[in-house]
Amino acid sequence: MYSEELSHMLYAATGMVLVPSIDEPCGLAQMIGMRYGAVLIVRKTGGLVDTAFDMDDELHVEMANGFSFEALARAFSRYREKPNEWNDVSGKIMEIDKSWNKTSGKYLGVHNFIRVKG
Repeated sequence: MYSEELSHMLYAATGMVLVPSIDEPCGLAQMIGMRYGAVLIVRKTGGLVDTAFDMDDELHVEMANGFSFEALARAFSRYREKPNEWNDVSGKIMEIDKSWNKTSGKYLGVHNFIRVKG
């Protein structure tokens, strides 16, 4: 039996969301996980590439929210050895604006730019 309520309770109770999909067109699982502060562990494919950013990427520290699936051992090591840092990232993930308001505003900006230039 599928239960939406139970599904969200499971996401809320976890510290990581593992999405090992070979082919993931959009990646809804990690979006739900991020709502509850879960650190992402994903394959570099489809929509997963657009939403999961490595916690050890020194060039994009502000976007860091997970690890690639290939770095599973590194993720578990970080969880065990740096729990405070892990909790900080988890809190940061929950603060990310994933709403359509932000996305639609960007779309309108591009649309207006093209219309004016066109």
